Amino acid sequence: MGYNVLKELWAFRRSVIFWFIPIAASPLPMYFGVAEKDFYKEAACAYVVIIMAFYWMFEVVPIAVTALIPLILYPVMGVQPSGDVSKNYLKDTIALFLGGMMVAVAIEHVNLHKRIALKVLLIVGTQPRRLMLGFMLATAFLSMWISNTATTAMMTPIAAAVMSELFKDEDKLTEEVESNEAVELDAIDVEGKALVNVIARNGLTEEQESKQPEVHFVNEKVSSRRQSMQKGIMLCIAYAANIGGTATLTGTGPNRIVAELMGNIFPDSPGIDFATWFFFAAPGMVITLFIAWLWLSTLFVGYRCAEGCACCGEKKKSGAEDFIRKVYNELGPISFAEGAVIFHFVLLVFLWFFRDLKFVDLGERQAGWTYFFTPGYVTDATPAMIVAFALFMFPSRLPRFLCCRSKDDEEKPGPVPGLLDWRTFHTKMPWHIVLLVGSGYALADGVEKSGLSAWLGQQFSKLAGIEAWIICLIVCIGVAVITEVAQNSTSTSIFIPILAQMARGICVNPYYLMVPAGISASFAFMLPVATPPNAIVFSYGGIKVSDMVKTGFLMNITSLLVLMVMINTLGVPIYDINTFPPWANDTSTPCF
Repeated sequence: MGYNVLKELWAFRRSVIFWFIPIAASPLPMYFGVAEKDFYKEAACAYVVIIMAFYWMFEVVPIAVTALIPLILYPVMGVQPSGDVSKNYLKDTIALFLGGMMVAVAIEHVNLHKRIALKVLLIVGTQPRRLMLGFMLATAFLSMWISNTATTAMMTPIAAAVMSELFKDEDKLTEEVESNEAVELDAIDVEGKALVNVIARNGLTEEQESKQPEVHFVNEKVSSRRQSMQKGIMLCIAYAANIGGTATLTGTGPNRIVAELMGNIFPDSPGIDFATWFFFAAPGMVITLFIAWLWLSTLFVGYRCAEGCACCGEKKKSGAEDFIRKVYNELGPISFAEGAVIFHFVLLVFLWFFRDLKFVDLGERQAGWTYFFTPGYVTDATPAMIVAFALFMFPSRLPRFLCCRSKDDEEKPGPVPGLLDWRTFHTKMPWHIVLLVGSGYALADGVEKSGLSAWLGQQFSKLAGIEAWIICLIVCIGVAVITEVAQNSTSTSIFIPILAQMARGICVNPYYLMVPAGISASFAFMLPVATPPNAIVFSYGGIKVSDMVKTGFLMNITSLLVLMVMINTLGVPIYDINTFPPWANDTSTPCF
């Protein structure tokens, strides 16, 4: 009876959590609303944060719907007016995200991402280790600019097709053995070795009978090798998508959340722009990606390919290469639309990198191309929107106008469609991310305006005696663990505002805690539910949860160690983490 009750409760766990959490946490605002009214706003804000944290972690309702809670509870509970809360849902970083997504959708729309991936595979080669490296390089590069989910969804079918081509002859051999009605195979385990008992039915000779077990035994070894190779390739794609997104400010949601909250909570800080994030995160991404390749190739391919390995034979290599080349050739030569998207993409990256050259001191003026504009008015969102706007106007092929019109073109002259249209963008745009990121800003703003941030800063000041690097390591581990069971954007939205106040409380540069925490939110390799790339490769089959846990545990540890090394080396010249800046000082918990 008890078991059945628990089983039914588990089936309705989301409904249980939906009602239980608000009721269980309700004494918090009720007590302070009656007994200690001076602390009511802080308690009410904490109540909202608790509800959202549990709803996000257990996905009680869609995460985008949970993101709307501040718009409801902050005004109702007297934390903030509705107008102030609403402003947080369209910040500068969200504009940057929209512009970046428009460029990413344009890249997908013209199939440029597929051309890049196939070209990388052709350059790197099709030997097992090289093939894994090729998939990781292509996936990581694409994840820097387009969404990790879209990159993984595009790469996994290519990987499956390449694997099928690598083992094509093996499949034929398997079919021949299975279709041989003259032989019945019974597997017998003798002294721990898999042997095959061959029973002759239609007058096979002893010589024929003795040869059959050998053929089937080789096929069993190759099938096991294929299964291992398939797991390795799929995990390579998932891990590379997670790692690659950390290199750029637009690569994944947590990066943008950190950048925006840094500017919101510390308005006098230098902030985080595309160039500074890239110069800090890209080297660590490359190192982590290389370590991931070594680990996965060693685990699933071995130190060297065994003799007679089907996927290493010349025939297999050329077959896989021919297949990749065939698919690449089917794309045809680079079209006018692809060339135009490349131009806009390169232009955007150029504008991002050279917007503000912080290493050149020109006083109050920015040293980049924004020197010619009002100081502080142009951010990374401006060039993103410029290029995004141009994509809707720039023609997708040569216009049928005067000299641009070919002689055999009998159509009437007129405009041609742009590189991107609204229907395509609307279909592929993850609109829920806008609400999710906006809710993170709303939470942070509510924590600040309610006074909860000052209270947290006072509590965290008790940790001031602990070494900063130890706190940073604990924070990164905590964020990575939470991300294994929750969306990385949601865990970042919960932790970053708290870490900002922790930095104030212990008198540590906020960059030292907030930037590593944002990056560590992408280091979730152990469970399928941790990130969309993990879920996609898991859904393809062949990968068990135990495989992901075994493989991802070491990757989690290694990636966090690399991150710690990078923040304590590159973080010094880029973010000046060894000093506590005046702009982070708080009057309630001053640091001298």
